[in-house]
Amino acid sequence: MRQAEASRLSPFTALIYLLLLIVLGTVVFTIIALLIALPLFDVSIGSFAGGIDVNNIPFLKLIQIISTGLGTFIVPAFLFARIESSRPVSYLKLDTITPGKLFLLTALLMIVSGPFLEWTVSLNKQMHLPQFLKGIEQWMRIKEDELALLTEKLLEMKSPLDFGINLLMIAILPAIGEELIFRGCLQRILAEWLRNHHAAIWISAIFFSAIHLQFYGFLPRMLLGALFGYLFYWSKNLWIPILAHFINNGVAVIMAYLYQLNGKALDINENTYTPNPALYVGSAIFAGLLLHTFYRHTCQNKELRLDE
Repeated sequence: MRQAEASRLSPFTALIYLLLLIVLGTVVFTIIALLIALPLFDVSIGSFAGGIDVNNIPFLKLIQIISTGLGTFIVPAFLFARIESSRPVSYLKLDTITPGKLFLLTALLMIVSGPFLEWTVSLNKQMHLPQFLKGIEQWMRIKEDELALLTEKLLEMKSPLDFGINLLMIAILPAIGEELIFRGCLQRILAEWLRNHHAAIWISAIFFSAIHLQFYGFLPRMLLGALFGYLFYWSKNLWIPILAHFINNGVAVIMAYLYQLNGKALDINENTYTPNPALYVGSAIFAGLLLHTFYRHTCQNKELRLDE
């Protein structure tokens, strides 16, 4: 396999370029989204500037898809890759030939790890800050409740069209865009800068979790980010973490849709599962075994070992 072209920029300069492209892409595509959405949904600039209106969900979804899905992640990633290399697709590791069994192992890993990740969600929600930071903790919980209400509204699906739009907005675009930025660009920059792939993976995972601004989901999202990072580092194929990310988000959308098809009201704060320590331990063990199997298969593939 031919090796990808070396980066043109120093790691520090590359990081600055990436951040500038993300900010610029967000601003430009937010303006484009507003020019499309404001007349389409008869919304005024004043009402939009006044804050998020959870009663105008179609408007918010269009803004999210264009501004965040395309403008914040996908377009900046490809522009950055083009600056860094004359072969942006190769730079982003989107053309690596990878054995099909690695994709199968990835899918199984995401399914098997579900209960363990659910346990980390529960663990994170029990987090309490020291007494002198009580005011900050109250603010965090208020913001978490506001975001939970918005998420609940976004996940309301009354038709197959609603389901398709949500799958695009919540699963497809974030899986592609966030992996392009955090694994395809940021992780590579940090690896070149720090000369330590493990540090690059975990720092990227921390930023990946922090950017979602969900304080009580920080731990599970950071672990997911690290998992995606290792899958990418070992496979040298960005489609692997994209698949893992899509399964993680897509399953949530599918389950919410099926739940509502049965006539049940969606409440994401409702505790609908019974704690099962044996299930959590079993999930962690089997996920670990699958991850080790994935790693072993990549080590046996000479093309994946040689292409860095």
